[in-house]
Amino acid sequence: MRVRWPIIVILLLTLTLALATGSTMLWRFFVFLVALLFMSYLWMRLNTRHIDGKVTKLSPFCRVGERFEEEFTFYNNGRLPTASIEVKEDTDFPGHQSVATFHLPAQGTYSWRSEGICQRRGSYDRGNFIVKITDPLGFFSVKERIMNGRNIIVYPPTFALPFFQALPHQEPGSSKRRWFTSESGTNAARVRQYISSDSFRNIHWRTTAHTGNLMVKEFDPDRVNYAYKDIWIVLDMQSTAHFSKGDETTEEYAVTIAASLVKKYIDNGKNVGLISSGDRSFLFLPDTGDEHQQELMRALAVIQATSKLSLDALLASQEERFEPGAAIVVITPSGNIQVPLRRVANRGTVVTAVLLDAAGFGGKVKAEETARGLISSGMHVYIVRRGAEIVRALDSRFILSPLPFTGVR
Repeated sequence: MRVRWPIIVILLLTLTLALATGSTMLWRFFVFLVALLFMSYLWMRLNTRHIDGKVTKLSPFCRVGERFEEEFTFYNNGRLPTASIEVKEDTDFPGHQSVATFHLPAQGTYSWRSEGICQRRGSYDRGNFIVKITDPLGFFSVKERIMNGRNIIVYPPTFALPFFQALPHQEPGSSKRRWFTSESGTNAARVRQYISSDSFRNIHWRTTAHTGNLMVKEFDPDRVNYAYKDIWIVLDMQSTAHFSKGDETTEEYAVTIAASLVKKYIDNGKNVGLISSGDRSFLFLPDTGDEHQQELMRALAVIQATSKLSLDALLASQEERFEPGAAIVVITPSGNIQVPLRRVANRGTVVTAVLLDAAGFGGKVKAEETARGLISSGMHVYIVRRGAEIVRALDSRFILSPLPFTGVR
C-alpha cells in the first residue's frame, strides 16, 4: 500500500499543535482528518475486494507477423463506485503490454480492446493484471494482482515453398527411387537452363531454339502425385551447433523452414512426422490433417536449441522408424554429417539436407564444404544463408558444377 506522506505530515503537525495549545478547533480538525483518512482507507479496501477482470476475447494462437486482437473486461461487484483504477497487464508477451486507467460505478463493468503483432514464436500468458486502486481523495493506493490469465501460442512464420523437392529427378521405376510415380505434372511452372542431371524428355525445344542453350521445363512439385509413404522432418537443435542472437539466428531459420515444410506437405495430404530434441525430446509419428498440423506447429512454437544431443545421436536413436520408401528432410547447421545421413539413406530412404550456412551466423562450418560431401554420396542439398529469402533459397538445389552456381539466389 502507498500513502501520500504530505497528509501524514499534516496530521502529525495538527496533533502536535493541538497538544501544545489545547485548542478545541485543532482537536476537532485532527479528529476530522483521522475520520476522513479512515473512511478513505476503508473505501479503498472494500473496492479492492470486489474488483475482478479477465480476458474475454483472445485467439488461442497466432503466427509470427500476424495481428491479434484481444478484449479485456473489468467488473466492480461491490456497492461502492471506484474513484480510479489503473490496470497494467502482467505478461511475458514480447512487444505488447496493455495499459488502461478508468473508474467503475457500483455493479459496473469496463471493457477495452487491444491490438498488436505477434513478434516472436513461443508460449505466453495473457490476461494477468497488476491493478492499482486509489481511494476517492487520493490519499491511499494499493496494488493487487489478478491472475485470470490465458495461454497464447505464437506459431513460427511459414512460407510457401512450391519448388522445394524432397525427391530426385528420376524416371518411375529407376534404381531404388521406384516408390514415387512421377515428379513432373502436365503443365510446366517455368523454364530454366539444362544441367547434367536433367532428363532429355523435359527439354523445352522452343525456348532452346530461341536462346541457343538447352532449356528444360520445371514443374510445380505441389501438383505432383508422389507415391512415397512418409515424410520425416528431422530438426537439429543441438545447442553448440547454432549461432547468433535475436531473430537472425540459425535456430529461427531452422524452425521457420521446418514449419514451412510441415504446412506444405500436410496441406497436400502427405503424412508428415517430426523428430527433434530441445529441452525435451520431440517425436511425432507421420500423420496428416489439420489437427496433426496444429500439434506440430505447437511443438515448433516452443522448441529451443538447448539440446546436448548431436544430429548423429538423434538420427541413431530414431532411425529404426525410417522405413524404406520414406523421404527424410534434415535441417541442420552442423558439419561432418555425411556418415549419419548416409546411414539413413542406406535404409532405402531419400535424404534431403537443408544446410544453414553457420559461417554466416558467426560459426565456423561452411555449408558448401558439407554440401559437396553429401552430394557426392547421392543426396540432395539446399543451402540457406543469413539474410537470404527462405523461399528463394529453397527454390533450387545446390549443384556440383564448374559454374559459379550455388543454388541460392
